[in-house]
Amino acid sequence: MVRDQFENGNSEKFNLITRIFSVIFLFISVFFMFRVSTSSMLPAKFFYLVLAAIIVFNFIFLHIAFKRRTSKLAQLFIIIFYLILSLGLIFANAKLSEVSNFIKENFDEKKSYSVYNVIVNKDSKANSLSDIKGAELFTYEEPVKEISNDALKQKVSNVISDSTLVFKEDLETVMERPLKMLETPSVVNNGTYESYLSVNEDYEQKIKIIGEIKIEITGKVDNDQTDAKKETIASKPFLLFINGIDTRTGTMPSRSLSDVNILAAVNPETKKNLLVAIPRDTYVQLHGTTGLMDKLTHSGSRGGIDLTVSTVEDLFDLEIDRYIRVNFNFVTDLVDNIGGITVTNDLDHALTLDGCVYKPGDNAVDGKCALRFARERKSYSTGDRHRGENQEQVISRIVEKIQNDKNLLTDYGKILNALNGSFDTNFTSDDITALVRMQLDDMKSWSIESYNINGTGKMTKTYSYPNQNLYVMMPNLDTINTAKSKITEILK
Repeated sequence: MVRDQFENGNSEKFNLITRIFSVIFLFISVFFMFRVSTSSMLPAKFFYLVLAAIIVFNFIFLHIAFKRRTSKLAQLFIIIFYLILSLGLIFANAKLSEVSNFIKENFDEKKSYSVYNVIVNKDSKANSLSDIKGAELFTYEEPVKEISNDALKQKVSNVISDSTLVFKEDLETVMERPLKMLETPSVVNNGTYESYLSVNEDYEQKIKIIGEIKIEITGKVDNDQTDAKKETIASKPFLLFINGIDTRTGTMPSRSLSDVNILAAVNPETKKNLLVAIPRDTYVQLHGTTGLMDKLTHSGSRGGIDLTVSTVEDLFDLEIDRYIRVNFNFVTDLVDNIGGITVTNDLDHALTLDGCVYKPGDNAVDGKCALRFARERKSYSTGDRHRGENQEQVISRIVEKIQNDKNLLTDYGKILNALNGSFDTNFTSDDITALVRMQLDDMKSWSIESYNINGTGKMTKTYSYPNQNLYVMMPNLDTINTAKSKITEILK
C-alpha cells in the first residue's frame, strides 16, 4: 500500500512536470511565431507551414500531457521532445533577433559622421589633442557645408579646451601652415584631406594626424511605405550604385574620395545582375557645377554620396534607385569570415604585393590579400580601369562564395559582424526583408555580368584643383552608350 502511494505520488509529480513543460513550450512557440511574423522575412508558404507544425505539436503534446492516464514512458518522451524543440526555438529566436538588430541598426538609422583630421608638422612635439590645448587652429571654409561654422567651432572647443578655430577660404593656406610653422595645427575635413593627398603625394610624409574630431550626422530613413512600395524592390528591376571608399578613419565619414564606383542593374525576376565599373578618374561634370569638369572620385570628397550619385545619374541619364556606400576596409574581415575567396590574376606573370603573391590564373586568398588585389592599379597598363575590373571580381567572388557555400547559412552571424557599421545606404529595412523573403521563396542562383567604361588618359585642370594639371580619363562615349544599352536590357 505504501509502495502504491509512493508510485502514485511520483506519477503525479511526473504529470505535473509534463504539464509545466507543455505550457512553457506553448509560450515559447507563440513568442517565436510572433517574432517571425513581425520580422516579415519568411515567405508565406514557409510561415504557414511552420505555424501549422507548431500548432499540431502543441495540440498533440497538450492533449497527452493533460490526459488522466499517461504512461511514464510517454511522459518522458514528451519532456525530452519539449526540451529539444524548446532549445531549437530559443536558438532560432536568438538568430532572428541577431538579424533583426543588424537590420535595425544599419538600415533604419541613417548615421554617418563628419570627420575632421587634426594635423601638425611631423616634427612637432604634439602627439595628441591634449598637447594642443589653447592653440589657434586653421580650417578650410568648405564649399559644401554639412554642419554650420558655429557647430564646428563649438565641437572643436569642447574637444580641445581653450582653442580657437579660424576659417580660411584658401585650402593651400590651411594645409601649408603646419609645414611653415612647427607647432601650429590645422583642422581639415577627412574628404578634403584625402583629396589633397591624392594630388600632393609627398604631403603625407611631412605631417602627422594627432587626432580626429567626429560630428555625428543622424537622420531617419523614410520607412513609412505602402505595401506595394515595400514589395517593389524585390519584385521589379532596380538600379543600384555601389560606392567604395578606402578611408584611414575607423568610422564611416560623410565625405571621402569615391574610389570604387559601380553601377549595378538588378533584376529580381530574372536573377540577373550587371555590374558597370566607372573608373575613379573619369572626367565628368560634377552635378550642380559649371565650367571645369572634374574627376568622379572628387565628387565624394566634395559632396559625399549624394553628389556622386547625382553626377553618375547625369553621366548616364538614368535614375538610380538605391545606393550602398562601403568602407573597403570591411573586405578583410568579410573574406576571412567566409573562409577566403579565389581571385584570378589575368597577367602572364606573378604579382607580389605587400607579401601577397598572385600567380597567373586562380589564387586562393585571405582577407588581407583580397583587399590588396582590389586596390592594385600600378601593375597594369590600363591602371585604374583594371583596378575597377579587379574590384568587380572581388565583389562577384564574395557573392558567389556566400551563395554557393551552404555552410555559411549557419555562420551568417560572422558575415553580419564583418558588415556591421562598415556601410551606409538608402535601402530601408522593408527593402531588405522583402529581398530576403524573395530569395528564400525561390532559392535561385544569380548570374553576374560585368562591363567597364573605358576612355583616354590626359593631363588637364579640374574643378576641385583649377590651378593644377591632373591625370583624368576622358570617357569613351561608345562605352557609355553600350553600358546604357546593357542596363536597359537587364531592367526590362
